[in-house]
Amino acid sequence: MDTNLQIRITKDLKESFQQIAKENNKDTSSLVRDWISNYIAEHRRTDEELAADLYRAGYGLQQSLGGRENVDKEFAKQLQELSLTDQREFTQRILAVYIEHDLTIPACVTRTYKGYAFSQMFLLGLIGDKPKD
Repeated sequence: MDTNLQIRITKDLKESFQQIAKENNKDTSSLVRDWISNYIAEHRRTDEELAADLYRAGYGLQQSLGGRENVDKEFAKQLQELSLTDQREFTQRILAVYIEHDLTIPACVTRTYKGYAFSQMFLLGLIGDKPKD
């Protein structure tokens, strides 16, 4: 092992955890490591899954705006340019649209900053066809 993780819990919780782990012949550290590993495996998205989610989010925004014909072409053009030059600004512009229209922001939208391909998938959904299931 090459690092430690410090957490704050109540004394009672710590003592109960240690006692129950001991009764079950388990090491508390290995239980925490297993929980962390399982949590990561359950919540880590592959790049392909994230890209598909971003496409669906873009398409969802398109629908919330009234369909492809109601997506401002200048806005889409600005997003295209920002996807090449400034991922952070790209994401900020999208978030502003969600807020302006009082829409729920899909969690994946904040991941558009992750790179050109991800911002492009959102943009393609915004101006594209209904995603295939």
